[in-house]
Amino acid sequence: MAIPSSTVLDSNAVKTSFTENNSYFLSQAFPEGSPYHPAYPTGHGTVAGACITVLKFFFNGDLPWAWDIWESRDGTEKDPCKKDSEGEYPKYHGDDADKLTVNGELHKLAHNVSFGHGIHAGIHWRSDTDTSIQIGEEIALRFLKDRAHTYNEKFTVKLTKVDGSTATISNQ
Repeated sequence: MAIPSSTVLDSNAVKTSFTENNSYFLSQAFPEGSPYHPAYPTGHGTVAGACITVLKFFFNGDLPWAWDIWESRDGTEKDPCKKDSEGEYPKYHGDDADKLTVNGELHKLAHNVSFGHGIHAGIHWRSDTDTSIQIGEEIALRFLKDRAHTYNEKFTVKLTKVDGSTATISNQ
């Protein structure tokens, strides 16, 4: 038998849950708990996957994410146009500041939309969410490939899918 991890057993979340709910199960967003249905893709994730794929069709996802982000020290305000005390627009200075790309931010957006609704509400499994984003991506790719043949201008667009592979949309 595996020894349970002290990280879980000693966590403040588990202790708080037991104190407030008299149960070691973590609370759910809905009072009736999780649904009784089996796992299936999330609607939010499917739409998010489709939307980011369409955006990738129109924008170069490999470009660096160059928008400045300003956030107050206490995290209560965000204003991309607010200058600091020296009259400069503050920039994001995290360890990954030089690695942010349009694709990366779009992937995070889809992930947050799907996880924020499905996982945190206790409705879906993580695999439901990940798969739903890929399903939405595939639906959008098929739509864009079908639609490509209705344009007179010849083009070829390559975009990076959420799994890292490349999809090509062309009417040539």
